[in-house]
Amino acid sequence: KATVSVLNWFRVTNVEMSRPIVDHMKTKVVGATRWLRLETIFYRDARGREAAWDRCVRTTKASETSTDAVAIMAVLRYDAADPARDKIACVKQYRPPIDAFTLELPAGLIDKGETPAVAAQREFKQETGFTGEVVSVSPAVPLTPGLTNETVAVATLEVDMTLPANQKPKAVLEGDEAGRGLETLLLPRLGFMDALHDAERGGLKVFGMVYTLAMGMALAAKQPPHVDVSPPPLAAAAGSDTIPLVDLPDFALHSTPNPALIDAVVSALRCSGFLLVRAPSALPEPLLAGALRAATDYLERPGNPNVMQHPTDPKVYSMLESEAERRAVGSRVLMEYTAGLERVKAALLRCIALGLGMEEGFFTALHAGNNNALRLLRYPPGTEETGNRCKEHSDYGSLTLLLADGVSGLEAFVEGRWAPVPYVPGALVVNIGSLMAQWTRGALQATLHRVAGPASPQATTPAATLLRAVAMPRTSLAFFADPDPDVKTALGDGPAEGRGDDMTVAQYIAWRSGGTGAVRSGVAYTENERARVEPKL
Repeated sequence: KATVSVLNWFRVTNVEMSRPIVDHMKTKVVGATRWLRLETIFYRDARGREAAWDRCVRTTKASETSTDAVAIMAVLRYDAADPARDKIACVKQYRPPIDAFTLELPAGLIDKGETPAVAAQREFKQETGFTGEVVSVSPAVPLTPGLTNETVAVATLEVDMTLPANQKPKAVLEGDEAGRGLETLLLPRLGFMDALHDAERGGLKVFGMVYTLAMGMALAAKQPPHVDVSPPPLAAAAGSDTIPLVDLPDFALHSTPNPALIDAVVSALRCSGFLLVRAPSALPEPLLAGALRAATDYLERPGNPNVMQHPTDPKVYSMLESEAERRAVGSRVLMEYTAGLERVKAALLRCIALGLGMEEGFFTALHAGNNNALRLLRYPPGTEETGNRCKEHSDYGSLTLLLADGVSGLEAFVEGRWAPVPYVPGALVVNIGSLMAQWTRGALQATLHRVAGPASPQATTPAATLLRAVAMPRTSLAFFADPDPDVKTALGDGPAEGRGDDMTVAQYIAWRSGGTGAVRSGVAYTENERARVEPKL
């Protein structure tokens, strides 16, 4: 029988096997109290035989499929620029069934008519006194399915500790919560597992969900191999000969890179102008996934005045050119993501300088002012007649660090043809801008690139892949690392290209971009770059 995906396995299994099923008409109530009911249920197993099972049910449960409660995973943010200060909110309380104090996540029952998100904010405020913003809510999940049909939704909250409302939190406990000694414990996000071990040594019993959370955080920090059983249409599964994958170890983010790393980075940028970079200590995969979600949410926010339709391409975007604009998005994840990008940018600039025989700090000194821009991009689905979803262009400044969601179409003009840019989960696409190419006298390439569609000319991405990709929306985040605005485009005796040799970086970018706002008349690529690809365009 042909191999099937995990999702298809469930579909096939349900058809080909006799699925066990409960006959709720035969349920017997063994006993009940105000809050709980003990039942014996009867089901028919996969062999067609009738069997019985005892279970516990909340008397407040509205139906077999309703969600009973919400658990709250809240991250308290004290400083967007310093994630090491983050805390995770937990609660300590006495639990009579195990005759012990436990360490748990804040949680509570969902009231009639409430959504899990509303219940999460209410319960969190009551138990801790803090006010938080719901970032996500999981589907209803069982906790102990061998014992009960109870299900819980897990809500993720972010708590801005700079808000006045969170300066003097006051919990409003209900029922017997005060008598059971419920109190809030704030544990460090970094070193969360160690904090749980300390709590255990202090006599607390740690709730299983909290331990699972800590284990997941520890695994994410170590970046185990990524396994995706149902990926979107991807450009490729790994780096290629011309666009290789390079891992940036932690030491390279704060000290001099070693010769092997320098050679790997500079060789790729000499060859194709493109590189895939993975830096898990600065940009772990969960942070990248969160940044993609935050960008998508912001771009799809109804009536958002900061989202513009691109004048030529079928996409919308928002250009965040200052820290204030990035903060205004209201996403701590994006701020943490940007801080990680700064570290990766500096490491790459050091590699480039050393690889070209310059002083290590030559290029970082030209970028001391963090003259960066973050562009959030969202491509709507198209049709088989869709051409380029993003036109052919080169980038303007020094480096671009691109985060994409894995939907195919990104191509670079390498070795005389349009070639797919590989996709690797957890990796950024890095490419050289025109100014860096000019400053290195062409030693590093500012390569033209595009997001191709099914009707794009000379595309080498398989047609079937582009057809699948164009049926999907596509999100990406482009981080443009430009030199400081007052730096001259001509360094030393090197001439500036196209508009004379007496332009500042700010003037050059204004010329290339064609202004600001929705109406632009930008220069997609320079004359030298056009000459390299003219026959192909």
